[in-house]
Amino acid sequence: MSTRSLICEKIGDDKYKAIYCHSDGYLTYNGAMLIDHYKDREKVEELLNLGNISCLCEKVNPDPSKPHSFDYSQRQDDVVVAYGRDRGETDQEASICSLKELKKWGWIEYIYIFNDKDKWIYAEYPFDDFKEVQKGLDKEYKQLGIKRPKDFYGFWTEATLQAEKKRQAQEEM
Repeated sequence: MSTRSLICEKIGDDKYKAIYCHSDGYLTYNGAMLIDHYKDREKVEELLNLGNISCLCEKVNPDPSKPHSFDYSQRQDDVVVAYGRDRGETDQEASICSLKELKKWGWIEYIYIFNDKDKWIYAEYPFDDFKEVQKGLDKEYKQLGIKRPKDFYGFWTEATLQAEKKRQAQEEM
């Protein structure tokens, strides 16, 4: 099962450029990835210019000397997988929408917006309240009872959470 999200850039008064992201839309993956690796408008625009994506990763463009495609066996691990570029699908361009239209997009659980202050904000379905991604991550990790590990992007199972708590406790000794 996927956690679907929209990744957007505010481009005007109630005007947003948006792409769909199929996988890992939750805060501890897409949210963390966006604030760590998509900090400037140029890189955000480069990402959005890919159009709709299957999964977000730290790099927008693959190393041209290595294979990269939609197929798992041909993917570069740290590179975004895009429906148009990597699977050859058509009509995958970013959409220009109002906030009301973003909120009505089907099956979306998170909306991320790179706002006009160059900060990432987000809202969870039903999208009533937008918050800063960094503050949301801080709150999430406080509730989990751990510090956010550097370069961790993912979902915490009970087993991985307990292992991380143990690792962090040993590190503090």
